[in-house]
Amino acid sequence: MFEDAIKDKFVTREADTQSFWTLANMVSLLRILLTVPAVWLFVLDRWVWGMVILGICVFSDWVDGFLARKRHAVSWYGKVLDPFADKVVALAMLLLMVIKMDFPLWFIIAMTLRDASIFTIGLLLYRKRTVVGGANVSGKIFIFLLTLAGVLWLLEYYLNVELFARFILGAAALMMFVSWGVYLVHNYKMLTYRKAERETGSSEEQNTKAS
Repeated sequence: MFEDAIKDKFVTREADTQSFWTLANMVSLLRILLTVPAVWLFVLDRWVWGMVILGICVFSDWVDGFLARKRHAVSWYGKVLDPFADKVVALAMLLLMVIKMDFPLWFIIAMTLRDASIFTIGLLLYRKRTVVGGANVSGKIFIFLLTLAGVLWLLEYYLNVELFARFILGAAALMMFVSWGVYLVHNYKMLTYRKAERETGSSEEQNTKAS
């Protein structure tokens, strides 16, 4: 019903299971745990091994979604855990890069405000509708560009070459704000959908009586 209401195929998907202990969720948990050695290796400037573990984290983001769909194990827990794991990895690496590699702090502040507002509205949506919203295309593009910019930033720092990381980061910032707006509008429409439907039905009923 909500999909038809706001014309977005990425709105939500019904859960296949209520279990937390699915293989897909375990992969998401592993991604969170791998954040610690990844960051520590970069702190020690053992960046090659750090890049290997970071690559595993990025790859696991595709694996957990694939497993959830393939094994028909999509869960409400996974809908929350998967993006949370992504945020843990991203935030840890970005903070490291701010401290060690002159990464712009404003980007992390803006991303934190974005994620906090999306989380707050998403929580309201879950309490009111028992629905967990899905990803949208602009959000996926943002994550891709941010990942690419981050990898290029690391390579620029350690290899001392120009790979246009700042240019890619600018494109990621643009998509961050676009996806922010899309998420807010998307979730607001889901929150107010039935109210609007009732108001429309009431108006039509009054018009019918008047005629």
